[in-house]
Amino acid sequence: MSKVTKKRFLYVLGVLALIAFAMWLRYASRHIFHSPAVNHLRSGIYVFLFSAWCYSIWMRIVQTQVRRYLLAISVLMVLWILLRSIKFSIDNMDAGRWLWYFYYFPMLLIPMLSVFVSLSLGKGEDFQLPRWTKLLYFPTLLLLLLVLTNDLHQQVFSFPSGVLSDQEYRYEGGYFFVLGWVALCAGFALLSMVKNCRIPRSRRIRWLPLVPLALSLVYACMYIKKVYWVWVLAGDMTVSQCLIFASIFECCIQCGLIQSNLGYDELFEATSLPVQITDPAFCPQYASVSMQEALPQSELQQIRQDTVHLSDDTLLKRHKLRRGWVFWKEDVSALNQVQKELELTRDELRDTGDVLAAEKAQHARWLKLTEENRLYDMMEAQTARQIAMLRDLLAELQKTEDPDRARHLLGQVIIIGTYIKRRSNLIFVGEQRGAISVQELRLCLNESSENISIYGADCKTVIKGEGRLTVGQATQVYDLFEAVVEAELESLRALLISIEVGKWVEIALCVSGAEPLCGLRTRFPDLEWEQDEDGLQYVTRKLERSRGV
Repeated sequence: MSKVTKKRFLYVLGVLALIAFAMWLRYASRHIFHSPAVNHLRSGIYVFLFSAWCYSIWMRIVQTQVRRYLLAISVLMVLWILLRSIKFSIDNMDAGRWLWYFYYFPMLLIPMLSVFVSLSLGKGEDFQLPRWTKLLYFPTLLLLLLVLTNDLHQQVFSFPSGVLSDQEYRYEGGYFFVLGWVALCAGFALLSMVKNCRIPRSRRIRWLPLVPLALSLVYACMYIKKVYWVWVLAGDMTVSQCLIFASIFECCIQCGLIQSNLGYDELFEATSLPVQITDPAFCPQYASVSMQEALPQSELQQIRQDTVHLSDDTLLKRHKLRRGWVFWKEDVSALNQVQKELELTRDELRDTGDVLAAEKAQHARWLKLTEENRLYDMMEAQTARQIAMLRDLLAELQKTEDPDRARHLLGQVIIIGTYIKRRSNLIFVGEQRGAISVQELRLCLNESSENISIYGADCKTVIKGEGRLTVGQATQVYDLFEAVVEAELESLRALLISIEVGKWVEIALCVSGAEPLCGLRTRFPDLEWEQDEDGLQYVTRKLERSRGV
């Protein structure tokens, strides 16, 4: 038997001895001493027992809500004993009657508070009662008011003799309402306790709280049958009811239905955590087996933080209790090992990140080159005809020895080279922006027109409108212009190009040259061509402007 178990056993024996002594005093007051002092001593014993139980409730119970209700119940028990003792110690009839009425203050409230406690059995520390339970206050207080105002209506107790005294009275309908409400609350509380005595997901039952309940039923039967020795030793119904309720709640505490701070020794023997509990002055009270040696009071008093490093792999932590401190050691070697592994992983990831960054940069460079090659291939495919012409012109330029012919060929090279440059620029701009601005097209035509003028032919460009064109529309306009120039390259004397950008892109070219341009219809099917009597050729074309551009 452990030290704590022996201590509890001695407490139980002491309480039973005091109760037995009080019962003997009840017998002695009737058959031996016949002195009021004996009754006062008996009442004092019960007041002491319930007061000590009240203090132990305040010390032991963890759940705040249950502690509050149990403290209220224990205080009401002490009040009930005091009211009963005072009532039988005075000779004033009116005062005795009022004290009798006030019996019902603890008689009504104790069962109601017992319901609150029974609903909290087995719940956590933060459990809160449902809001509907507050409705129980209404009938309880209403019935209490009915009893306290009995002198006005006599619906609880009536006095046939006309003398308002508890010596001669009769129960009325209000009394049975009070008795029924008390029985209902007590019955509900007891049934709830019996229900909670069953261990969840098991057939096992916590028998300890049922023992005083069974004894109370046996006592009630003997009391009703008026068994002589029961009336002599335990005929005080006030004390008996208080003892029954207190014993039931105490059994709930002992078996764990009501959370308390008991069982530290068993816990400390079973736990592998080095833990120690001290009083407010840091004197050791409990220490687990794994703590080996209790931490000295002098060292604990010097701690100013809730976490202290005892070594690289051990932390000492503390937490404030209601009346003392709890200290425990925490092994962080596993955490340190994990931290080291994480640091190694971080270094590896950093190296891997550098490799990935280099691979990403290389991949980006490859994508850039691929895109550039694609654009160059597109540019070369779309200007292949002009590149071939430029190659032929340069070959002829190298062979010719005539300065005028060389100057003429050089002008053609500039015109074709300008087209290739500007046409490629339209490709790049279109890929980047998705569309070509009218201003960009104007710059292309203006530069080509300037080079044609330098070549020796009059050339003028007029573009009206602003906005954006699709890449296809812009290139078709520029390709038509270049096709006309290339067709008349040897005989071109004058060229006027007019473009109007609106709902439609309208292109009109007026050309003075020797070569007929009607053959361009094969490349541009919607092209319109005509020639006047002066030999001027007119080329027109209309392109529908795409929406959203």
